[in-house]
Amino acid sequence: MTVSQVPQDWSPGGEPVTDPFYAQVDHVLQVTAGVARELIGAHQSAAALILSGDWSGARKYFSLSDKYAQWREYRAAASGYGTHGLIVQKNESLRLTQAELEAHPSWKNFANEASSHPPMRGWLAVPLIGHDQRNYGLLQLSDKYDDDEFSADDETRLTLLADLTAAALDALCRLYPDHGLGHAAEA
Repeated sequence: MTVSQVPQDWSPGGEPVTDPFYAQVDHVLQVTAGVARELIGAHQSAAALILSGDWSGARKYFSLSDKYAQWREYRAAASGYGTHGLIVQKNESLRLTQAELEAHPSWKNFANEASSHPPMRGWLAVPLIGHDQRNYGLLQLSDKYDDDEFSADDETRLTLLADLTAAALDALCRLYPDHGLGHAAEA
């Protein structure tokens, strides 16, 4: 399993990366991205935490198979634009074939990043919903192994992982009450 992450010196909102709270949050996201890809069997996975509704400060982790090795260093600021924003706004999962994704009214083909973003083949995305029903961000997968499409069972399993991830984030917020993450829906 290969996991790409944000650069070591990256820090949304100015908080030091060495802060134990953010180090643990980053660890949860990094592990989740890798587990999601292996659990479902996909070439691409991403876990994103949207801080207090501010997409520019999103903490993002990726897990990419060797098929996508040339994109392991790819970085682009999250914007909440298109289908990604839809998941966070509605707090609902979305499972689409590539044709359905490209036909979806919220599909923006990566906007300004279209020429450099890794290509997608189908999409499964689920929200990270905290115990208070507010959104922390999302988990997403693309390009299922063996050219298969994502199934309802895949969606169920990814939702369970998202629930576990959100519970870990909730626990970290309780353990470090002065470091509230906020939630994406607070924007």
